[in-house]
Amino acid sequence: MRDIDPPPTPWQRFFWGESGATFYEAVLVASLIAVVCVIVLLALGKNF
Repeated sequence: MRDIDPPPTPWQRFFWGESGATFYEAVLVASLIAVVCVIVLLALGKNF
């Protein structure tokens, strides 16, 4: 008998593909990362 696994975190579900919307989640995460990078680059450009 197996131990009861803790509920998967969204990050684990993202890797395991159990959510059923893995492609949408990947696009969402990629877009968020891109937006953060753009904001950081703009901030650095203004500071320097």
